[in-house]
Formats: sequence, structure tokens, C-alpha cells
Amino acid sequence: MSRDPRCPCRSGRRYRRCCQPLHQGRAAPSPEALMRSRFAAYALGDVAYIVATTDPSGPQWGADEGAWRADIERFCASTRFVGLRVEESGEEEGGEGFVVFHATLEQAGPRGALQDASFGERSRFRRVDGRWRYWGGERR
Repeated sequence: MSRDPRCPCRSGRRYRRCCQPLHQGRAAPSPEALMRSRFAAYALGDVAYIVATTDPSGPQWGADEGAWRADIERFCASTRFVGLRVEESGEEEGGEGFVVFHATLEQAGPRGALQDASFGERSRFRRVDGRWRYWGGERR
């Protein structure tokens, strides 16, 4: 395996120059950068990053953090993160932003065969204490 692999966010860039600095604590400069870094974190099973970048006031926040973390771990372990296409993104007034994307995923079916689990979403992001956080999304 390459010592400097391509980033799991599918940007085409090397991980160390793309999402790794965000995973190591650097603030995402935009909603799109945060969304891409979260996709990469899911692909890498980085549960701590996913939790840390979720807005506590949003509907995706897990009230029972232990159960929420376990659900994320199961999802990451059972999913192959094949592709990501960003269709639109932007920042809005009031510290909010959005990203419209399509994620191509595969998950093991009842007999172990991989099945399509792809989806599209319009995600909402908010600035919390100067950092972008994922608030929630609407499936498309």
C-alpha cells in the first residue's frame, strides 16, 4: 500500500494534504470541506471525528453517546465507501451552509453479497464556536 494514499473523500488528492489535517484537529474552512472530511472519517472508521463534528443542537446528535458511537462503528464496519460526488455547496448568512451530494456505498446483504446503499442528501451545517458542524440533512 502507498505510504501516502489518495484521500477516502474521493477528491483525488493525497490524504495527508486533504482530510488528514482536519482529522487531526484543524478547522474545516467550509461546509464542503467538513462534509468531505466526514465521508473520509466514515470510510476510515474515525468515530471520534464524526461525533466531534456533529452539532449538538441538530437531530443527528445521539443522546446516548455510547449507543450512538456503537451504531457509527457498525455502520462503518459494514459499509464500503465507493464514491462521493458534490453537486452544490455554499455558505449562507448567519453562519449556516449546505452541501448537496451523492454518496455511493455498498453494504453486505443477507447472503453476504454487496448491495447498493447509495443515497443523495442536502446537508445543513452551522458554525459553532467558530467551527463548522454537521447539523442534519434531507435525503434526496
